[in-house]
Amino acid sequence: MMTRASSRRTFLSTALLAGTTALAADAPPAATSAPTVARRPQAPYRVWFQPRLWHRDTSLYAHMTMDASGWLDPQLAASAGVTALDWAYGLNHPDAKGPDYWRRGCSREGRAHPRKAASPKLIAAGLALDEWVPPAQPDNERWLAEGLRAGRKEHPEVFIAIWSTEPTPALFELARDGTADLLIVEGYTHSVKPGQSTTWDGALRRLENFAEAKVLEKTIFSFGHITAEKSHRGEHLKQKWLREHAEELKRRFPAMPGVAFFQPDCPDTPEQRELIRFCDRLSAELWPEGKSD
Repeated sequence: MMTRASSRRTFLSTALLAGTTALAADAPPAATSAPTVARRPQAPYRVWFQPRLWHRDTSLYAHMTMDASGWLDPQLAASAGVTALDWAYGLNHPDAKGPDYWRRGCSREGRAHPRKAASPKLIAAGLALDEWVPPAQPDNERWLAEGLRAGRKEHPEVFIAIWSTEPTPALFELARDGTADLLIVEGYTHSVKPGQSTTWDGALRRLENFAEAKVLEKTIFSFGHITAEKSHRGEHLKQKWLREHAEELKRRFPAMPGVAFFQPDCPDTPEQRELIRFCDRLSAELWPEGKSD
């Protein structure tokens, strides 16, 4: 049976709730704050593709300035001073129907995070295209170029990076006309699986194509695969080798404004962490802040 005291508490609680509800109904709706636009990257670019251990130990990537793989949440990365680009298909898009896929990727809606949220909190700085290879669809090269140019015109702040193996004139033109901000040459010499690597001479040959096209000021070289596991040739990726070849790049291509590293899915071991840490430090030593040449 309810007592008088409990009846009074019930009445007061009900009255207070009713009053609060009435005030809420009369009050104007709360203003939705505009999403933050992520910081646009600037040279020098110290880039990683799939920094898989970042969430476990950010100090391994202390000098990383950009994730160009879509691996990191742009909101979380921004809180640590790192730019995380969205991932997008390149010429390897398997079922593209026109330029709209790439145009929308450049848009604020296409770069909004959290995805599909009614009120996004952050607009990613841009997108990284994976990758410039022989096209999966005959018209992909034309559609991609049209889509990126339209997206850049509508959203001039967007940052566009493109990973590349074998470039074509269309890729160079995207860099020359200001559509693409950064071209990343895949020069992987170390891979656990066969068929996913090239020789150092082959990597340099790829880079020479960009030098001849006179787009080196927008081009960086990517080492890979950064793994402590043996390659399919039975070799380990050595720190001494990485230093010697990174220094060679600085001597031969001083206009390049940074460096990149591709990290595959591999075991989290002390050797793996030390290799990542070495690459990170090397990138800051050879491409320090305030210098892009």
